[in-house]
Amino acid sequence: MNNLNKILSLLFLGLIIGCNPQEDDKINLGTPPSNVTFDVVQGDNPNSFILKNTTQGTFIHQWDLGNGATAEGEEVTADYLLKGTYTITLSAFNEGGRGEATTTITVDEDAPTPCLKSDPFFEFLTSNSARAWVMNPDEVAYWVGPTDGSATWWQNDQNTVAERPCAFDDEWIFDADCVMEYDTKGDVWAEDYMGFDFECITDAQLNDGQKEWGSGVHSFAVTSGGVTQLTITGLGAFIGLPKVANGAEVTQPQIEITYDVINYEERSDRYYMELEINMGAGIWRFQLISYK
Repeated sequence: MNNLNKILSLLFLGLIIGCNPQEDDKINLGTPPSNVTFDVVQGDNPNSFILKNTTQGTFIHQWDLGNGATAEGEEVTADYLLKGTYTITLSAFNEGGRGEATTTITVDEDAPTPCLKSDPFFEFLTSNSARAWVMNPDEVAYWVGPTDGSATWWQNDQNTVAERPCAFDDEWIFDADCVMEYDTKGDVWAEDYMGFDFECITDAQLNDGQKEWGSGVHSFAVTSGGVTQLTITGLGAFIGLPKVANGAEVTQPQIEITYDVINYEERSDRYYMELEINMGAGIWRFQLISYK
């Protein structure tokens, strides 16, 4: 019996050895890509980027866009709604496996709110073509008071209109393509927070860091809800006074400001609208008109 057990053991061992694959039968698939590269090109707006793989010999391309989104393809478009810094990762595959590369991009501003052209205020604002607005050259074109509107801290009178010709000739031109052009006519009203003594100055005199408060082209959007709102987007965009922003009075240009539309109506010789903005410590109201 002992000899028989030895013979069976030798036969079983031989079967195991015989089943092992031979080195000559192995298939060499190559090595994973060691130098993954890709290009980042600015898209058709500041919040859009085109990502294109430039790695040779790869056939699968997976992207982590750094904003919670992913994409697949040799060339993809990445859209970012919010300003910030994002890390983009490309995973590229060949027969040998996966290689990876990363880069960072910076988005300078939030994407503009989609332009709601169906709202009645949009047609009023733009005439479905283009309409120019100026500050109402009358009393109470500018008004500021507590957030409940129970008192007046300051409002302009007719003397103010005469003293600030450079403020009352400014134009805000809204067109049906959701573009707002601000035209100072070459001069602006400058106050102490801008480094001037409540006076008219030229656009060229604006200090560094505040030049965006001069003439420029921006975008806008009308949104509906409990209150119709007008949002203007673009560094330096403002209506009424440049220092008045959402939640604060500021000394530097802002990326975006939203105004509540508290009244708008057609009058015999003009169109009229009144905007309101909560600046934290109180509210500002601005009256604008467009002549027929």
